[in-house]
Amino acid sequence: MAITSQRRSIESIFGPGCFREKPCHFCYAFPGRSALSSRGALLQLVMNATTPDATGVDGAGRGKKIGVVSALAFAVGAMIGGGVFTLSGTAIDRAGWGSLVSYAFAGFIMMFSALSFVSIAARAKPDESGYGAITVLLGRPWRFLVMWGFYLNALAAVAFLADSFGSYLHGYFLHSFTPTEAAIACIALLVGLNLGPAVWVGRAETWVVAIKLGLLLVFIGWGLSAFSPAHFTSFDSHGDASILSTSALLFTAYTGFNVVTNIAPSLRDPEKTVPRAVLGAVLISAVVYMLVVFAMLQSGISHFNLAGVSQAASLLMGSWGGQLVAFAACLSTLSGANAMMLGGSEIAIRLVADGDIPTFFGKSTRSGYPWMSVGMIGVVALVLVGFTTIIDVIVLCNIVALAAMVIVNASAAVLAHRGFPGSGYRIPGGPLIPILAGIACVAQFFSYSLIQLGSAFVAMLVGFALYAFRGYGRNLTTEEAREKLRESIRDLETPLGRALLHPFLHRTISAIDRSI
Repeated sequence: MAITSQRRSIESIFGPGCFREKPCHFCYAFPGRSALSSRGALLQLVMNATTPDATGVDGAGRGKKIGVVSALAFAVGAMIGGGVFTLSGTAIDRAGWGSLVSYAFAGFIMMFSALSFVSIAARAKPDESGYGAITVLLGRPWRFLVMWGFYLNALAAVAFLADSFGSYLHGYFLHSFTPTEAAIACIALLVGLNLGPAVWVGRAETWVVAIKLGLLLVFIGWGLSAFSPAHFTSFDSHGDASILSTSALLFTAYTGFNVVTNIAPSLRDPEKTVPRAVLGAVLISAVVYMLVVFAMLQSGISHFNLAGVSQAASLLMGSWGGQLVAFAACLSTLSGANAMMLGGSEIAIRLVADGDIPTFFGKSTRSGYPWMSVGMIGVVALVLVGFTTIIDVIVLCNIVALAAMVIVNASAAVLAHRGFPGSGYRIPGGPLIPILAGIACVAQFFSYSLIQLGSAFVAMLVGFALYAFRGYGRNLTTEEAREKLRESIRDLETPLGRALLHPFLHRTISAIDRSI
């Protein structure tokens, strides 16, 4: 129900003064409470009585749910981008054949943490984010830190993927543009795309994911056919330490699944859909990463640049292969950045709706496009692209994600200690897996310098500052704005919800979705 309808309902019952700044006669019935808090309680009372259940079929959009195929495709789209087209060459330079172990180790740790994410997200209530259960298990500030950490991760990921896009576009198509100029153009394009109709975003994401996976499979097939034992060297040729330090760099390649966990209550049958989408996305991505690295190693190239996959393709397939893979890389990094911008914007909207940050960050156009959250991501990504190196951005991306993962694993351990109350996914072995996953995440912090850790800490402190001032200037208008955002979340009328539910996507995959 719209806010204006709720206002009319309240005023028709309790009088026209109920929404004014001065107390109405109903407010005086609560002498121990302020007029504002009384009106807020009344607003919530009427909303609870007049708003249909968000999980039902009544109301505009209240019956809409996202299926497993949609969620899986979007998570894979968010994960397979710079993680393969840029990080693979860097990983091989650092660890040689050991990079295969690095990708597998990072994926193994992420899979353990993903189990914790699944157990938490599957217990979220319909009107909250997938991390809502953390509020009950550890407290509201910890839930905020998880969401803020992944918001920062999305910001940094957009910049990293834009950098990767710029490297491929400059190297293979538009030589007159510098990589930085191409990255800036990429961010501007994404901001414009995400301020337009969500059907554009969803349609673009659907096709791009299919095309980039198809082209990657062509490259992988060529690399496998070129296998020769002469190309093989020992996995520890660069030293054991290089394998571990490289795995610490690769965590960002797997963090895209948080797009699914954040919207868990909006998924159809979340108890089954969340684990299938999250674990499936991690497994698919890990297999693709390792196969691409294996194919690259068959090229015999001793040093890769940021466009390493195209380097290897040019040698294995000829110049046409390099161009083809570069085209896939541009599509893939653009797709991944698009998914992360959508995911970051969704987190910002939910933080505002939950009252964790000022309502200023949830401002939208009259058509419902969140210009403030999208604009903030674009501005920060531009700053990172213009004034930092791509490795600095990757490190920031990893550290904030690891911090969020430590908290999620701690929450899952508490949940397991309590015997996994209620319905939802139960992690095998009780608290053992969350504890081991949390320890593994903490151990990765030692791979970074104090300056890198300090930079990430400052970024988290900015979130603390926003959280501390979350109630500043709170009044009835801001509460109405928050409720309007909560309503859009319930109705899947956020940009991410629209993108995952647009008619074209539904027609394409609905038959598959129902069969799973």
